[in-house]
Amino acid sequence: MMREMITLLACLLSVMTLRAQDVKTESKQTEEAPAAPARDLKGVVVKASHIIDKPDGKIILPSAAQTEHSANVYQLLSMMPMPGLRVNAIARTVSPVVPDGGVQIRIDGIIASANDLAALDPKRVKRIEYIDNPGVRYGDGVKYVVIIRTRCDRQGYDLGLDATNALTDLQGSNTVYGNYNMGDSQLKLSYNFGYQDLKYAREKQIADYTLCDNTVERVTRDDVERRDRSHGHNIQFTYNLTDTLDNVFQASLCTTLSRSPRQQNVKLITTQSFQPGAPAPVSQTATQVSKARSASPSLDLYLYRKFGSHQSLTANATTTYISSDNYSSYDELTPYAYWVDGSTWSLWSEAIYANRLRPFTLSAGANYQQKYVDNTYTGDVESENKTITSQIYLFSQMSGKLWHLSYTAGLGYNNLHYRQAAHNYDFHFFRPTFVLSWKIDKHFTFGYAFEASQWISRVAMVSDTRIRQNAREWKVGNPDLHQPKLLEHTWKLSYSAPAFHNSLKAYYRRNPHCNMALYTRTADDLFLYTQTNQRAINLIYLTDAAQWTVVRDRFIINANAGIFRCFNYGDLYKHHYTSYTGGLDAQLFLGPWSFMGSFDGGWRWLEGETKGNNDASLSLMAGYKYKDWNFSLSCQNPFCSNPRMYKSELINRYLHKTDQLHSRNYGQMVSLTVSCHLSGGKRYREVSRKVDHKADTDTGIIR
Repeated sequence: MMREMITLLACLLSVMTLRAQDVKTESKQTEEAPAAPARDLKGVVVKASHIIDKPDGKIILPSAAQTEHSANVYQLLSMMPMPGLRVNAIARTVSPVVPDGGVQIRIDGIIASANDLAALDPKRVKRIEYIDNPGVRYGDGVKYVVIIRTRCDRQGYDLGLDATNALTDLQGSNTVYGNYNMGDSQLKLSYNFGYQDLKYAREKQIADYTLCDNTVERVTRDDVERRDRSHGHNIQFTYNLTDTLDNVFQASLCTTLSRSPRQQNVKLITTQSFQPGAPAPVSQTATQVSKARSASPSLDLYLYRKFGSHQSLTANATTTYISSDNYSSYDELTPYAYWVDGSTWSLWSEAIYANRLRPFTLSAGANYQQKYVDNTYTGDVESENKTITSQIYLFSQMSGKLWHLSYTAGLGYNNLHYRQAAHNYDFHFFRPTFVLSWKIDKHFTFGYAFEASQWISRVAMVSDTRIRQNAREWKVGNPDLHQPKLLEHTWKLSYSAPAFHNSLKAYYRRNPHCNMALYTRTADDLFLYTQTNQRAINLIYLTDAAQWTVVRDRFIINANAGIFRCFNYGDLYKHHYTSYTGGLDAQLFLGPWSFMGSFDGGWRWLEGETKGNNDASLSLMAGYKYKDWNFSLSCQNPFCSNPRMYKSELINRYLHKTDQLHSRNYGQMVSLTVSCHLSGGKRYREVSRKVDHKADTDTGIIR
């Protein structure tokens, strides 16, 4: 497969080279001029592509029809051609198609909270910067960055409502907000209330345990009653001071309160043995109960200062405290219950210097992080986990342009210190990155990117806590996990025209000595799951994404398809897997009406010894705009009353297990979105922030 991929890329490069030789006679101005939206210049209308390719991604200019008919920012993002990302406007989520990294969404450079996105009027969106090669600037574990640039004025106020609620179930998210501008100052206040109470999800698990005497015991766990409910409140207050030179100071105070009341799951447990002469299957019921609540205040301070016309300094600090209480019990065969009293404190700080010189732009910065976790387990789990993690990250990056070549080169150095009881280590890592983009002609662009980064394990899995999952299985943390490196190569060929855009992407990832699943069997037939550093998890994929504007500002089609090949090399196993994916979106705008259909082909993968499958889904939506109000009605999975949400399969030599989850909550689910934006006077003028950090949400609790 690797040889075939290299051959394909060599052929593509040869074709592009021949194409570049054919267009050498074109003018330099035509080749180098960036695409722009249609403009009216003294009666002359100039039309061009609304997508501008960049070495690390693209700039997308939404049409007037797209911004006018979007009830919220999620609906607007779902219309944008962003290969590799899946946007669910109903659930208000943005996630990568390949779940191997995170997504950062920023507003004017600021990492945006859910309240920030809900409080943003789509009509204020000027452009969207989509970055699929973030480089050393955005830290580890970030695969995609979406920066929403807005247009604002200096004076006036904004009031708004954004509410999405299911009509067929009890779940929704509702936000009210207000902004007030006074000369150089701006005050923002927002409040969000989210809730869910789902009763119709059912999971079925079939587990075959190979015991020490080589007999096989099959345990079937069927949900007969299940209730998942939670609610949360978030309030955020922000003060912003910006002078006429774009020097910015901002302070933001946010508090989140969340609670999951008693959630009960009753299972029918059937146990049978395949040994000759074994007794008939035995069935019993077991009840799983969980409760949780947390409170999390955070404070964010930001300063941006310009020096002259081409130098700037950015400083940012965020501190977060999390107090959490959790309870869990499960009485399969024998009762088992434990409580967790947890507290977490973290500090994140960063400073960046940027200098926009004539031949290139240079930026350099330093990042310091510290986190303290104190989780006490009582009941059937007796453990106290106190960990201190500190990290220093230094980075420098240079970008520029030579002839038709655009480049970005950067180097980061990371020092991570971890301490928990007797476990204490330092991890040093150099993180180089390189991005090259070749503008072949006014339509074709070829790019290559290389990046090395570190793959950080979940905090909970590096604790020494041991938690029972059921009568046979336990989850065990491993404090001796080390931070492995991730080596990524990306090749990209893009075609841009006013009405059509296509992006062909090939990707190869090596993840040597990474943390992988390890299942062991004890002498008393218990099965332990943990993570250890093993040989490698590698991945190759080829994807193609296209957007076709059939009728400008009226009818737009997005399509994507991909093939994936997964390679897993554990110390005791080797697994390969090939999967396919695809999707299709269509948007139609007719006067005040808008219609959208979205098909997602799902995603299948194999990581370690677990094969996963997120199933396909279909969503339909109709919207209507009346003055300052937007109304949209959506239906998820309209032709399936009980869709399968996911399926997983464990293919370990001791334990073979399949899990399937079906949910009538998401079958033919109808949701209503209502948004309103009122404003008076002039709005606040545009502020371009370069960096920010979101509040910490990781409690370090193992479940």
